[in-house]
Amino acid sequence: MAIRLQILTEDPKEIELIERYWAVDEFGQYLEKVSALTELIEMAQGVTLTSFIRERCNAFDENQVCPTCAELIEIKNRSQARKVPQPSIKLCELCQKDQDDLALAAKKTKAAELERQLADYSRKQSARTVDYSAVPDAHVLLLLALDRAITPRLANGGFTVGDCRGLVPRYVGDFVQQLREAGLVLDDPGKARPGTYYWEGEEIWVVSDQVVYRLAPDAQSRGADEVIRSLSDRVYTDAEGLFNLWLDYSVADVMRYLDAQCELYNHDLSEQELKEIKSTLRSALETYSVSQLWSVVWKVVRDAASLANREYYNRPKAAATIPGKIRRNLEKVQRESIELKAWSRPEQHPAGTLGMVLGEILGVDENTSGHMVSSLVTWFTGQGCSPGVEAALDEPIRELMTIALTRDIGASVMLRFAELIRAGHDVGFAIEEIGEALRS
Repeated sequence: MAIRLQILTEDPKEIELIERYWAVDEFGQYLEKVSALTELIEMAQGVTLTSFIRERCNAFDENQVCPTCAELIEIKNRSQARKVPQPSIKLCELCQKDQDDLALAAKKTKAAELERQLADYSRKQSARTVDYSAVPDAHVLLLLALDRAITPRLANGGFTVGDCRGLVPRYVGDFVQQLREAGLVLDDPGKARPGTYYWEGEEIWVVSDQVVYRLAPDAQSRGADEVIRSLSDRVYTDAEGLFNLWLDYSVADVMRYLDAQCELYNHDLSEQELKEIKSTLRSALETYSVSQLWSVVWKVVRDAASLANREYYNRPKAAATIPGKIRRNLEKVQRESIELKAWSRPEQHPAGTLGMVLGEILGVDENTSGHMVSSLVTWFTGQGCSPGVEAALDEPIRELMTIALTRDIGASVMLRFAELIRAGHDVGFAIEEIGEALRS
């Protein structure tokens, strides 16, 4: 091992100390220990021998050369020296400085390009407008709920996803993304924190939690407050859209309960397992209420917790059974016509402003079954009495009434019809159900 020294001091004692620090034998072993050398000279409190020597000497290892210019590599302490020649991944100081200067210049160029693109993007966003009279019903309810969750930010300024926590029990970002994809809320890069938008390779990436949104400008140049007031006067006609919004919200409500139960019993579910559960719950919510599915989740999660304590099982294996258990439990309920219990809303689990708006507009809550919501939405939007629906029901109703009068069972048929309607089924389902029962 050969170390080339560049002495920066003229003090004989310091020069002697430096030479003894770097001195090695024929096998490359250092001749003296650092602890012994420390006692040879007085140093300021807190100063180490290595830093003391580094201030008074530059050391270059002849066994390491710069891969760019072949100059010797400067080392800062003994541990960086090499006993035999070997390739170095480290650059010499001059080459490193050149490389750093190039990297800094490239970074500045990228930053300038990012700023240019974001400014261009902001200009295009500002030029976009929305005809709020043509916004789908579901998005109107979502905007009204968002306004309640972040008042007065929706009308008077920007907001982030984190500001919208009161909107829904879970998946807040997904609901905001619905509005973003519809062009109803726009990114506002000028109000975002530094670092929100950044380069990753040749693409601009974004820290989604830091994105600042704002309400899209109105095509009629009305202020945001006036737009929101106009949305409150909407006459709703899209039954399918409203029902799907209720399903989206209700899935979030049940999944929030699932999260709390899994956290209580230390069950960790994968993204794939959560997607499977969401799909199962969405289908079930077309029939059952949120509160009924809370009872299913409660039972299944506790069953999994009990399973985790059995021999040959562990907590991950037990948690992995939850998606299948939920699906099989619901299949059994449907197959055997079991009446599901309804759980009360936990105190620490609020409905969110979207739940409140749905309740005010449709008269639904966590105890309303999917069948009932479907019927309420149909009649609320005027679809239940539309000419098309009436025409489709003419023949089935005529056939049912004929059978009932022929068999002299009109009273029992009407009572059964009323029972099905109270249960939340629509007219078409009730007619079909009674007709099949009479024909069987």
